[in-house]
Amino acid sequence: MTARAEAIAEFITALYDAGVVADEAGVAHSFDASVTADRGDFLGDLCQREGARSVLEVGMAWGLSTLFLLRALVANEAPAGAHVVIDPFQTAHFHRAALASIRRLGLESMIEFHEALSEIALPKMVEAQRLFDFVFIDGNHQFDGVFLDLVYANRLLKPGGVMAFDDSWSDSVFLACRYLETNYGYTAVAAYPPMRRGRRRRRLYRAQMQAYRKPAQPPARGRFHLAPFHAGLALGAAEERRLRTDGLRALHDGDRRAARVAFSAARRLNPRRLNTWLRLLRTYLPAGVTRSPETGKGRRTW
Repeated sequence: MTARAEAIAEFITALYDAGVVADEAGVAHSFDASVTADRGDFLGDLCQREGARSVLEVGMAWGLSTLFLLRALVANEAPAGAHVVIDPFQTAHFHRAALASIRRLGLESMIEFHEALSEIALPKMVEAQRLFDFVFIDGNHQFDGVFLDLVYANRLLKPGGVMAFDDSWSDSVFLACRYLETNYGYTAVAAYPPMRRGRRRRRLYRAQMQAYRKPAQPPARGRFHLAPFHAGLALGAAEERRLRTDGLRALHDGDRRAARVAFSAARRLNPRRLNTWLRLLRTYLPAGVTRSPETGKGRRTW
């Protein structure tokens, strides 16, 4: 790693240690809506290993993922303007804090920033016939938003290039990724965390981040072609797990009303799961029944 790339890595470490990022006026903001350090390392390391010298990123937020990608680009000796970023909310929601970090590192020349909706900016790039080695999509997480981003990104990504997604555990992003495999012929190249050995159904594994390689030649597709991309998917499963976890946490903290709301929502998604019904019942029992008298902590007996 070059000295400049190491300086970026040290800056990133300092941000995570502090838990805040400063905007242009020096005001500190918590970056709770950013990638975690382990996911950032995965993304940056993948970009560096691919030897990427041009990157497109959809969704900048507080700029942590951008810094990891810039570290990789600097290590790969990419030229000025190598990193193109789209974020319509950089000023309105994120106080231009990501751009402030980039300026503090002296990396303004590496960035081409578009403060616009991706559905506006991406078609213009397609029209300009731009091409990228690496694409990272972390913008609108609704299915139609992710789907639209990947359709345009597919046309902007070089054959053999890599497209990565954050929050690929969610139904919306996971379904979009499946479409990328089944209809565009992309192959999975990396995931974080990696799938455990021995798991039989790789195509249904949901990682936090997922990366795919574009084929050298696009698959043949007829006029009415559509390969099924949702067969076997248990839609709502990730949301059900999240709700059950939230319910257990609320029950442990003594917030019985919040636990009841979470377990009720999880039950509606999957009414056949017995332990959800039992945990919902716990929220109606007297507090002494579900809390340990020695520690005051909830006991997970069901």
